[in-house]
Amino acid sequence: MALEQMIDTPVKAYNIAVIDDDTAEINMYGEVVSRIPVDWWTGEKIPGNFIALDEFLEDLKEIEDKANINIHINSVGGDFYAGLAIYNRLKVLAGNVTTINDGLAASAASIIFQAGNTRKMNAGSNLMMHGVSGLLFDYYNVEDLKAIIKQFQAHNNAAIGVFAERSGRTKEECKGLMQGETWLTGQDAVDAGLADEVIDSTPVSMSLSNDKHFLISNGIAFSTNRMHSIPQGIPVTNCALPAGKPQDHANKKTETGGENKMEFKTMEEWKAAFPEFVEQIENAAKEAGRAEGAQAERERLQAIEGIENAIADKEVVKNAKYGEQPLNAEQLALLAMQQEAKIKAAVLQSMEKDGEATKGVEAAPNNGNEGNPADESNDSEMINNAVEIFKTMMGGKK
Repeated sequence: MALEQMIDTPVKAYNIAVIDDDTAEINMYGEVVSRIPVDWWTGEKIPGNFIALDEFLEDLKEIEDKANINIHINSVGGDFYAGLAIYNRLKVLAGNVTTINDGLAASAASIIFQAGNTRKMNAGSNLMMHGVSGLLFDYYNVEDLKAIIKQFQAHNNAAIGVFAERSGRTKEECKGLMQGETWLTGQDAVDAGLADEVIDSTPVSMSLSNDKHFLISNGIAFSTNRMHSIPQGIPVTNCALPAGKPQDHANKKTETGGENKMEFKTMEEWKAAFPEFVEQIENAAKEAGRAEGAQAERERLQAIEGIENAIADKEVVKNAKYGEQPLNAEQLALLAMQQEAKIKAAVLQSMEKDGEATKGVEAAPNNGNEGNPADESNDSEMINNAVEIFKTMMGGKK
């Protein structure tokens, strides 16, 4: 592969490796998504630790015939149906599948964890289950909301079915686990039937940033914005963002009172020392920018809707809202006034021409007007007066 291609190839949040003729290993460290999210404005893929369903299932084909497949999980979860699809695919593999919770298997990742013929929890790892949730953005009536609730209930029932099947517990018991959030550590998960054994093969490091916006599990930072409750036993770090292990070449050490302190003066040095740390900052900034842009777009459309009933040309309104060059309410109002002025000017010009055409023209005598020559001059005078009044309304413009 050329160097340029290697640079452009995104690093995946999972890797699949062949250990020997009979064994393969998968490390799933990231957020489960149906597809890699793209920037709403640019259409470019958003960088991040994403386990994309279509890519993962395609790569899985390379090792699906192995007799033993070990899957290490450290994931906050994500898209429910992406997680369910991965679970169903792993469950039907011919070989023996072992899932190992290296630190966190939450939400959709807790479903994937259940795919193992043998499910192993590290003593300090966490398994988290909750009911499905979703972000709603639109206008909804009662029937719409009822349909959404019905969909959510179907999603929950699918998850309950997985947990009931793998744990041997009743669906009603598993439903209780999904009310709110349920966090289980190693032995608790085994006792609940949601894991088979506790191991100590991987040291588990788990902490929260001091603003509690990130949960750092074995050095991987996950956003907590979709977590309703977090176990109190997880320590809070002193920094606002996850710490990482600095690379030696990125450190600048200065002697101060016999202590070595690291100094980072450029963004490149921060990226080299704390790549995941900086990536979280960049992703958080992009998320904030997208939210701000979406709010501005909502306000623009709402402002247009406030004046659109006063504009006769609905095509102009449509183009202002959704055209290649969208307008705000002020620009649309100005455009509508300009178009109206052109129409009025055209009407005025037409009326002037009609007035000019009537000069010197005498009406043919008829029974109704005989003996009333003054009526003809009155008609011409009324037309000229109307033209002058219209000129005055238009500021004297023709």
